[in-house]
Amino acid sequence: MKKQIQKIIEDALFKVKNTNKWVDFEMPEIIIDYPKSEQFGDYSSNIAMVLAKKIGKSPMEIASQIVILLNCYIAERELSKTFKKVEVAAPGYLNFYLSKKYLQDLVLKINTENDSFGNGGKKKEKVMVEFSQPNTHKEFHIGHLRNVFVGDSLVKVIRKAGSQVIGANYIGDTGSHIAKCLWGITKFHSQENLDEISNKAEFLGKVYTQAVQAIAENAEFENEFKNIQNEFENGDPKLVDLWQKTKQWSLDDFQKIYDQLSVFFDVYFWESEEELEGKKMLKELLKVSCIKESQGAIVADLEEYGLGVLVLVRKDGSALYGLKDISLAVKKFREFEIDRSVIVVDLRQSLYFKQLFKVLECMGFHKNMQHVGYEFVSLKGSEMMSSRKGNIIPATYLIQETIKRVKEKFPETDVAEQIAIGALKFYMLKYSSQSKIEYDIEESVKLDGATGPYVQYAHARICSILKKAEDLKYDENLALLVNEKELSLIKELNNFPQLVELVAETYEVNKLAHYAIKLADKFHSFYGAYKVIDEQNPQLSGARLALINAVKIVLAETLALIGVEAPEKM
Repeated sequence: MKKQIQKIIEDALFKVKNTNKWVDFEMPEIIIDYPKSEQFGDYSSNIAMVLAKKIGKSPMEIASQIVILLNCYIAERELSKTFKKVEVAAPGYLNFYLSKKYLQDLVLKINTENDSFGNGGKKKEKVMVEFSQPNTHKEFHIGHLRNVFVGDSLVKVIRKAGSQVIGANYIGDTGSHIAKCLWGITKFHSQENLDEISNKAEFLGKVYTQAVQAIAENAEFENEFKNIQNEFENGDPKLVDLWQKTKQWSLDDFQKIYDQLSVFFDVYFWESEEELEGKKMLKELLKVSCIKESQGAIVADLEEYGLGVLVLVRKDGSALYGLKDISLAVKKFREFEIDRSVIVVDLRQSLYFKQLFKVLECMGFHKNMQHVGYEFVSLKGSEMMSSRKGNIIPATYLIQETIKRVKEKFPETDVAEQIAIGALKFYMLKYSSQSKIEYDIEESVKLDGATGPYVQYAHARICSILKKAEDLKYDENLALLVNEKELSLIKELNNFPQLVELVAETYEVNKLAHYAIKLADKFHSFYGAYKVIDEQNPQLSGARLALINAVKIVLAETLALIGVEAPEKM
């Protein structure tokens, strides 16, 4: 709808230009927004105020002339079925009002299209969204959850917007943290039967912390660790076997979490593989202007771009993230023939990704690569997490605690896990990426307020109403939907397709959660004001049942886009 209004205004402005009524002007960007209040229409544009300085007229005079042309345009093209009117509001806004017929027809459209409502046109673009990226030999923690929720939502939204999407996971299965874990196992746990350990992922996390702390306290242990690291990198069979065994423990734990969260990946990349591929590229990389040897290391000197220096290979020959990510970027575009790469990693890595993208540009690798960052997340009342300190909040603990709280709050429910997982995802996704999160379990599972259970309950309530009406016969006359709260509810449904398109472009998945809350609010307001099932008025009942079914469809689809299930009862 916004694009349609932009086109209408643009055509009107071209018509003015051709009549020479105004001085010639360059066509500005036409912005279409939602008014702050529905009394000022359904869409609004400030184009008259933008043009005022360009052509030397007041915004109100410009807006008044444009409105005359717009109303003629609407009449000529029979758009009166879509727009009721266009008005001018001080200090120069153009306000568009949708017609009742358009809104009534929208209810039928949603019921007909069902979960396809809001789908974008099929695009040729192929997008890869890389997210999660956990390190093996460390526990999957609360921070990883935010990454997974954002990435999974982006996959779903960009796919619904019409692009082909590949969900990718880049596993950190190499690096000094693994060598430290292997050293810790051989140093402190060599006499234990590793196969009998019950919680293997927790064991690996504790061994890593134990190793880090031991090395920090004893200089001799540093040498022992370095020897183990060298032996491992040189392919010592026993260490490689231990690495593969313990790596699988981590992967099994990751998969259990992904399964519980209903998160899936189309492709996996491995840091160990990209390290080898990156080293093969070194000879060619040294021909790139910004890449050079420096004191035995290989670095990318990006000082002229204000991005400092990025070390690719240390002087001891160990490859760092930059070298591996260069290899991975090339692989993504060449092997998967993607048009855009989206990488979800926390905001603390923002400088690193600017450096990485600049190095790739210097290589002549000009591709569409975007970093989607997010702020730190912790449990309310906890200190800042660190795997080295051993004070992380494991994802499995958080999930189980949230499920436990839901069972206490809703003892009669048989969908406690659906509610809990939904509460967890919704709570983290309702915040903008720039906001730090202190996850509050008690707050997240409330049935009132800006929570997942609140939205899920709205969906369940609609399902209950529709179930009561399934054996009743009602006529459906959507023209009877004329009351203020009915129309306001339909107007909110009308915003959904544009929201999908917006989030696919901006990656602001928090807007989906906010929309779900607003739609649930409007449904509850409508339901509190009007009787839906009225056997004395079957036509109106039929229309209202069609309306709430449309709300159910859009609520469920909005929740689905953030990975939250929509239960039929709670």
